[in-house]
Amino acid sequence: MGEAELSRLNEALQAEIAERKRAEQTLHECLRRKDEFLATLAHELRNPLAPLTSAIHLIAAAPEQTEQVRKLVGMMSQQLEQLSRLIDDLVDVSRITGGKLHLQCEPTSLANYIQAAVDQSRPVIEAARHTFNVALPDEPIIVNGDKVRLAQIVGNLLINAAKYTPPGGRIDLTVRHEASDVLISVRDNGIGIAPQMQARIFELFAQVDSSSPRTHGGLGIGLSIVKTLVELHGGSIRASSEGAGRGSEFIVRLPIAGLTAPAHEPSQQPSDALPLPEFKVLLVDDNQSAVHMMSRLLQKLGQDVHVADSGFSALDQVPKIAPDIVISDVAMPGMSGYDLARHIRTLQLPRRPYLVAVTGYGQESDRQAALAAGFDKHLTKPVGVATLEQLLRSQA
Repeated sequence: MGEAELSRLNEALQAEIAERKRAEQTLHECLRRKDEFLATLAHELRNPLAPLTSAIHLIAAAPEQTEQVRKLVGMMSQQLEQLSRLIDDLVDVSRITGGKLHLQCEPTSLANYIQAAVDQSRPVIEAARHTFNVALPDEPIIVNGDKVRLAQIVGNLLINAAKYTPPGGRIDLTVRHEASDVLISVRDNGIGIAPQMQARIFELFAQVDSSSPRTHGGLGIGLSIVKTLVELHGGSIRASSEGAGRGSEFIVRLPIAGLTAPAHEPSQQPSDALPLPEFKVLLVDDNQSAVHMMSRLLQKLGQDVHVADSGFSALDQVPKIAPDIVISDVAMPGMSGYDLARHIRTLQLPRRPYLVAVTGYGQESDRQAALAAGFDKHLTKPVGVATLEQLLRSQA
């Protein structure tokens, strides 16, 4: 091969390498824009959900409701929860595909996250009038994992079973330990899984029932997220079914960290039975509907509530009213919530207020940005009454 041919071959090789680099850069840019789009979409969808969620809680707490109103409130509450879950699933998929999903692992009592999962899924199960049975082992089992994500694994499986089981069905949640693992089984007598789908059930966007167009709703991403979360915990998951109409069973296998409760784990106290402490709360949000509904909800919880429609107004009120807690939106015109938090931290106040960021942006980077700006806590919209009660009790 002559020098001329070698030169042409080298030029062709360099051109191909340059083209591949351009393709990789284009792909990375597309992924970055996709992540930004999903984060912005989640934010924009969560904003209107916030006042709707507060309104539902207020209606539900109203005395002397008619039976029709109770049914309508229950239906609307379930649909809002479904919307919130869909948004969270979309964001989780973005984190997983981008390799940005990180676990905060610690020794966790299995009973704690099983209970959290049951509480999360019970409204969906009860709405469908399913018989629900839970069987847990007598001995305390410890799993080294992320409490929130472990509860999400079991909660998603229970909600999935409730959705794909006709009304009045049966769902069994069984936990047992086997050698050095714990096995968590969610079994139902629902529509089952066709043989051709059993190999694809955990694929992204896979639909269990493809015979009718989206009869049961969903995006087909919940089980994919569950599988990823299980594997990140060093476990495995499998699905089995005798076929369409014969029900299904999902079994999660996780490594056990121990069979005795960790010494540092506090005993559960029935704090929710105690009256809520009373605080002076300053709400800051340029969305009038959101701040109005949240203020009414906090007033229902016995709080002394003040409102501000901008960061400038809030900064003017803080020295005058000396709030115990400041709950602020982040994305506001003029002065952002981040700027507000920074300014409040520079004020000479008799008592430093507890600063809470409430925003539709729920990525870990958003939480870190809030903490870096001076906030003590970051909450993602919509904020439910249980979250507010937990926040208030934490400041007692």
